[in-house]
Amino acid sequence: MSKTFLNTKLRGITKTVAEFSKQAGQSNREFREFIKEQVVEHRKEGMDVFKSPRPGDDQKK
Repeated sequence: MSKTFLNTKLRGITKTVAEFSKQAGQSNREFREFIKEQVVEHRKEGMDVFKSPRPGDDQKK
């Protein structure tokens, strides 16, 4: 399963805001469009997010 993270960076520390997994039956194109929509929605709410294949520093173990 493909995972994409929405992260934000503040004072050099990357934090994960949201994590999304590709759903069964969902095409790659549909998944990319969904992620784009999520980035737009988070930015409308004032969160400066970016998509990433890796989790933020706060999620690393």
